[in-house]
Amino acid sequence: MKRKQDSLLTKQRLLETAFENFYDVGFENTSLEKISKDANVSRGAAYWHFKNKSEIFNEVVTMTIEKIQNEKRQIMMDETLDFEEKVVEILLVPSRAQEGFNFLQQSLKTLEIHSEFSELLQKFRETRARLYEFFLEGLRMKGLNENDAAAVASMFYNYFEGMYGSGTPEEVAKNYNAEAIRRSISIIFTNA
Repeated sequence: MKRKQDSLLTKQRLLETAFENFYDVGFENTSLEKISKDANVSRGAAYWHFKNKSEIFNEVVTMTIEKIQNEKRQIMMDETLDFEEKVVEILLVPSRAQEGFNFLQQSLKTLEIHSEFSELLQKFRETRARLYEFFLEGLRMKGLNENDAAAVASMFYNYFEGMYGSGTPEEVAKNYNAEAIRRSISIIFTNA
């Protein structure tokens, strides 16, 4: 039992360290050897858990996607919130998990370049499409016609994606807070 627990702790330490390495220097500049060294784990133990850098990268990206998906899913399923409140809460997700979002944004380039990650890239795209569909369906249910619903759903989606974009001017970034988002969403729904 202790051996299995130690193995799980080692794997978790490798995954956390891999996230940091991939986040700091990217996929191309990270090696499984460096990850194992930074995690204070032997190379043999690292290779026992992961056959190569691509495998650990795949797992780190998958875990990050799933963590963010779960947070969005909880909001979407929350029956105590109306659609407008769900939109606000979803738009706040990137600010609560900024490091994960930044990591995914930078990882997207790697997923697009390396064909070995085609399934993961597809999963990433499907996640994004589900978010757009959630917005679109909710707007239809609020009575917007198809064209208006598609336009506003696209805007919400881009608002969400832009929340963690690099190079956002400070005067824009300062409006990435709960009150400003609630106010802007309220204006949209008032005029819809």
